[in-house]
Amino acid sequence: MTERTGPRVLCAPDKLRGALDARGAAHALAEGARAAGGVPHELPIADGGEGTLDAFLDGATVHELTVEDALGRPRSARLLELADAPDPATAAGGTFLVEAAEAVPLHALAEHERDVERASSYGAGELVRAALDRGARRILIAVGGVATVDGGAGALQALGARCPRDGAGLLAAPEIDRSDLDPRLAGVEIELLVDVAAPLTGPDGAAHRFGPQKGATPEQIAALDSALTRWADALGIDPATPGAGAAGGLGAAFQAIGARTVAGADAVLELTGFDTLLAEADLVLTAEGSVDASTLQGKAVAAVVAHCAKAGVPVEVFGGRVIDEAAVELRRRGARDVRPLGPAGRPLAEAFAAAADELAAAAEAATRRT
Repeated sequence: MTERTGPRVLCAPDKLRGALDARGAAHALAEGARAAGGVPHELPIADGGEGTLDAFLDGATVHELTVEDALGRPRSARLLELADAPDPATAAGGTFLVEAAEAVPLHALAEHERDVERASSYGAGELVRAALDRGARRILIAVGGVATVDGGAGALQALGARCPRDGAGLLAAPEIDRSDLDPRLAGVEIELLVDVAAPLTGPDGAAHRFGPQKGATPEQIAALDSALTRWADALGIDPATPGAGAAGGLGAAFQAIGARTVAGADAVLELTGFDTLLAEADLVLTAEGSVDASTLQGKAVAAVVAHCAKAGVPVEVFGGRVIDEAAVELRRRGARDVRPLGPAGRPLAEAFAAAADELAAAAEAATRRT
């Protein structure tokens, strides 16, 4: 951090969906802290879902690629090569970050386009293949925010497996032949960054829990849940494995080829050096769009509060919307305060437009309280 002239403020927010990405939110918090005489450090964070890649842009190399979106159309997507040294013995590349939602995002599909039978994770597999082409030794895969419920079959097909390509194929024949799977995968460490540790099947699984938001009808949900059970058997994994249901079953596909599943928020904090920066901070400010029950279930804001409580550093949480029960729990876990950014009930467009200014004002007030 910069030489101290006031309270040292670590600004570590997640995105405020629809209003600001994590980098924009961190900048707004820093502006407010600076206005109060604080010395801010901007550290955008994420939880392994959509927007994770943006937390690592500083110092990384961005590879711009064209891959298939969930419906097979060309889409521009980014692959991130993190700033670590290559292995001097092999001259191999380093760590790459794949964000599945760069290739097959749900948000990019109009409501009438959301079709769990047509949607394929093939483009996510193309990003992994591109990392292999660039000599990756370690691949981090952020798996949230996708439009698919194909069990990750499309991604495995992109990596050489003979298997279904989309949800309809999974329903018809949940089978796989791995004999042509890219052999380079065996020499690469793969980590799945998950924001929700959902199982593959059952009431909390990929079809039942996330299918409706991706356009699935009740009949499709039941059929897909059954197909995913058979798919788990073909993959040789337990469908109850935490994280297997992430990203419509993409988690299961990569677990089946040796990927390790980790809590995305904690992994991001570790990779960004959060605890090192925390040791120098007098105050931490974090934020997200909606502070609610999901915040408490592995989201980035809850991870920040936990780390701050352990280190004894005060932390304040801001949200575009704050549900009282979640705020009470975050305070119990160690947050100094949890505050909404503006009045409840106003139009979303108004709230989105005011988010940056309101974050700055909230940060200024919090810094003055320190």
